[in-house]
Amino acid sequence: MIVLMLLLVINLCHAINVFFINQQAYSTIDYMKRIEDFPVVIEGRQIREWIEESQFPAGRLFWENREFRKEDLERLIANTNIEDIREIVQVKFGWTLRRTNMRMYPSNTTIHKGNQRIDYNQYTLLEPFTPLAILHTSKDGEWLYVHAPFMRGWVRKRDVFISNRNTLLEILQKPFLVVAKGRVEVGGIVFGLGSKIPYERKRDNRYMLILPNLKTMWIEKGDGLEEGYLNFDQRRIKEILESLVGVPYDWGGKEGRWDCSSLVQSLYALFGLELPRNSAQQEKIGRVVANSFSSYEEFKILLSSLPPFRTLIFMKGHVMIYGGIEKGDIVIYHAVHRIRRDDGKDWHINSIAKNYLEREDLRNIYKRVVSVNLLD
Repeated sequence: MIVLMLLLVINLCHAINVFFINQQAYSTIDYMKRIEDFPVVIEGRQIREWIEESQFPAGRLFWENREFRKEDLERLIANTNIEDIREIVQVKFGWTLRRTNMRMYPSNTTIHKGNQRIDYNQYTLLEPFTPLAILHTSKDGEWLYVHAPFMRGWVRKRDVFISNRNTLLEILQKPFLVVAKGRVEVGGIVFGLGSKIPYERKRDNRYMLILPNLKTMWIEKGDGLEEGYLNFDQRRIKEILESLVGVPYDWGGKEGRWDCSSLVQSLYALFGLELPRNSAQQEKIGRVVANSFSSYEEFKILLSSLPPFRTLIFMKGHVMIYGGIEKGDIVIYHAVHRIRRDDGKDWHINSIAKNYLEREDLRNIYKRVVSVNLLD
């Protein structure tokens, strides 16, 4: 009995206040919207503002393999069909039928600065069953402008199941299985880490799953699927991260993998956390415990006092997961394109990595840290 009580106390000490963090995200980040609470009518002015706020970064850009021209931008803007938005818009509702990319403009064209893997027209990957408020249609009729819970942008119309608010609410209220590994395939549909698959009923270890097209199928729950959200367990997080080390880095999740912030978002979704999509937004979530350091030693002492896998380390445009101290060395996990070593040279990792700051000459990371946040 004493052992059980101690384990309970330990678990409570390591618990994450999911409700508080989700409330913090939805109240702090403009892009975060609960689709179940989304209004059924919205002013067209608001939709136009959202569409027009999107801009490519300054500097020289390329359209696939050639220079990006003024008329290219004009073509993209024309396809947003912004002049056809009514003053009052009746919102439609639905969800994604399959994994699909959300784009800045209604086009699959890659816009980049020389590296086509870094596509500035890519916002994020949406998993199957991502709930959507559907707001507008492109001029060519192939794209929908939608609001997902953590991002708004353009998705392929063919990848969206258009339904109604009541049916969406029914789906969102169903019990579900959650994907607890990199990806699983069910009924020919790929579901990624942290995504949910609703089910109608179960018998022992068998579940009648609802697929995004509303068809059902019975499966036996196997590896990588868990019933409902998991209780926070840092050992489970470490196990999942270790299994993903070496997976290629993927800006915006365009190829179905992860960049730094989508890895964080997908990983903590397992426990019911609804985090924003990019690192600048994620930096506003949780409890800030520090934002600058005078030395590596100060940085290490602070991290040593914080719980692994509940502590996020932010640099400008990048987020890392603190993985504890191993053999006296700070461990971080992150999906990273490149990082600068202590000698000033860039290390092109281009994957999900487990890094040791001292043995891999990354001590000077502390100089670029802008925030250390605790999820508690």
